Amino acid sequence: MPAFSSDDERRHEEAQAHIRATIMNEFGEVMRRTGLPPMVVMRLAAQAVGAIYRESAAAHSGSDACPCGWCPHERADIDVLCSALTAACIRQPTRDLRLLRIAGTA
Repeated sequence: MPAFSSDDERRHEEAQAHIRATIMNEFGEVMRRTGLPPMVVMRLAAQAVGAIYRESAAAHSGSDACPCGWCPHERADIDVLCSALTAACIRQPTRDLRLLRIAGTA
């Protein structure tokens, strides 16, 4: 993967923050409205991401493909999505106590 410029990195971070906030808000709203447990809603969210991938890949394939230049590669793309999900789900250990989230007050 090519190195990001500072502008690319800023846009990436802004996009990531926006998507996370949007999904978090909708996640809470769906649980509140439906009463479904968190893992059911998370599974539904994962299925939605898969459906978005499938629709985007279809729009970028065939004779009427989007002209942006992205060429879907299903196996590799799914591996990237699975790796991103796994990395985001696994709690990263930290050795710097200043970076730990405060659990309460003493």
